[in-house]
Amino acid sequence: MADYGKHSRFFFSSYREIQDHINAGTVNQWDIVLCSDTQEMLLVTDDFSLVPIQSRVYRFSSIASAESFLNSHKDSYPGQVISILSSVTGSYQAYMVNQRSNGTFFVQSISVYNSSDLDYNTIGNRPIDNIGGTMEQPTVLDTLDDGMYKISGAYKISDKLETVFQNLNGDLITVEHDLEGVSIKVISSSSISDYYVDEEKVTRRVYVTDEWIRDQGYLTDSEVDAKLQALNIITRDNALEYIQELVRQGVENVVYDVVDEAMDATFNEKFDLRLSQKLVMEDQENIENLFN
Repeated sequence: MADYGKHSRFFFSSYREIQDHINAGTVNQWDIVLCSDTQEMLLVTDDFSLVPIQSRVYRFSSIASAESFLNSHKDSYPGQVISILSSVTGSYQAYMVNQRSNGTFFVQSISVYNSSDLDYNTIGNRPIDNIGGTMEQPTVLDTLDDGMYKISGAYKISDKLETVFQNLNGDLITVEHDLEGVSIKVISSSSISDYYVDEEKVTRRVYVTDEWIRDQGYLTDSEVDAKLQALNIITRDNALEYIQELVRQGVENVVYDVVDEAMDATFNEKFDLRLSQKLVMEDQENIENLFN
């Protein structure tokens, strides 16, 4: 019987049929099985356990030890990924293997910034600049370049104004220069203030937010509309229709009254005339008969 502990054979099978081959003796210890269904490569150990064969990422304790190992082993190649233990964080970080023109290997960190030492204020192309000020040296907004800022601490709109604002949470501020002055917008949770600074003066317009209105106990437009819709009130269209109906009825009543009065007057006049004529005729006959 062959000594399978001294060599390995490659065997091609589906994963579910491996045990059948082991039972039949066609797959032995230290054989390597390529699985047709799971695309795995498995090693059969001395107790017939199946161990997946996976590519291993080299791990090093320092950059120097990594580069020394890579330049002394023939399996090193450009583009290889390795792990190096950070002396700062105590965790492994990913590095890429690169090759110089003379053939030697060196490594570079795949991540330019580590999460532990990332500082927003040091990165380029920041959408918002963070600026802090003190009561002794407040940030003067109209002296800033065009852009968007988050101002923490004390700041002034301009040296033309004595007012110093203080905000610990940080207001969002935009600054834009034109030929005549500086437009400044200060955005906070309670209001939006528009300032314009020119050579003569500083003008200001303030727009309060819904949050500030609610904090003050006032109703917003949407809340007023909702309450009005819940009430049983007459609308403008209802009022117009009601007035038109009253006018129509009034005109009809006036016409009816005029017609009635005219008919009554005509009737009374005709009746009185006929009655007068009848009475006169009868009276004359009666009188004449008295003398006959």
